[in-house]
Amino acid sequence: MKAAIVVPTIREDSIISFLKAWGDQFADHLVIVVEDNPERTFDISAPNLKHFCWADIDSELGRDSWIIPRRTDCVRSFGYYKAYASEVDMIVTLDDDCYPERHEFLLQHYEKLNHPARESAWVPTGRGPFPRGMPYHNLNRASECVLNHGLWNRVPDFDAITQLANERFSQAFEPLDQVVPKGAFFPMCGMNLAFKPELTPAMYFLLMGKDRPFDRFGDIWCGVFLKKICDHLGFAIRSGAPRIEHQRASNVWMNLRKEFPGYEVNETLWQAVDSIVLTKSTVRDCYRDLAEKLPLTGEYWDRLRNAMNVWADLFAESKREPTRALAGSRVRVSTA
Repeated sequence: MKAAIVVPTIREDSIISFLKAWGDQFADHLVIVVEDNPERTFDISAPNLKHFCWADIDSELGRDSWIIPRRTDCVRSFGYYKAYASEVDMIVTLDDDCYPERHEFLLQHYEKLNHPARESAWVPTGRGPFPRGMPYHNLNRASECVLNHGLWNRVPDFDAITQLANERFSQAFEPLDQVVPKGAFFPMCGMNLAFKPELTPAMYFLLMGKDRPFDRFGDIWCGVFLKKICDHLGFAIRSGAPRIEHQRASNVWMNLRKEFPGYEVNETLWQAVDSIVLTKSTVRDCYRDLAEKLPLTGEYWDRLRNAMNVWADLFAESKREPTRALAGSRVRVSTA
């Protein structure tokens, strides 16, 4: 198993501490550090490490480099693109303040991605003995898992309003291990994710941060788009283990300012996505289909649709895309 680990950062001390903490676990894998600065402001080096900055994004993508957001953790999307080109078996992304809770972190993610995810295909109509017609044993369907959403201990991933309220009420966050049900959305956090490279044409953290009206919703809204596509193609998403230790809570007042413009949009975006009828059979084509049919108007959404199409076109020559299983519950992977 060969993994690529993508980490965005702006802090030299944070990334050095991060690399030291994960050193043994990442020693045989590719580490991609995306520094959210115009030029490299510090030197880090290792045989398995690649260090990028805005200048590299501009050089690599040319006139299309605008699709990679700046002054936001969503700059990490460039790392996904570079990881995909590296022919790895799994792409993992972490924040630079996330530390190992236990050994075999990568192996846990890999096993989650490479074992079928089982969901209930039948539900009884009451409690007690099953009524007539329920199968005795064959009650679940198995689907290919393409994304594993790892969670976190210590500092939860709360929005600013919840963080402020919880400082007063101190309710504990209790992580759940689950397969996200088909037809349901979930709050996808970019702090601890693993996904199959074939999913990369839909793994675009949206236009956020510098010169954009929204921030801190790039991973959340990417997850809404992604879940719609996975449901359509018959893929599964897991959430839960492995967990990491999230050590630093970001500034709640800064987060509130960044998040405020997106709160109202977040209430209804999922409904807009839910209303779309996808008709394509690959991840890339579904992503383009979703962008075209997204029923939202305005300068930002027009710009985003354009960015989504440009992103998808970066993978135009892909020969690794999973395609929809047209019959049965198993998913076949196209290698043609």
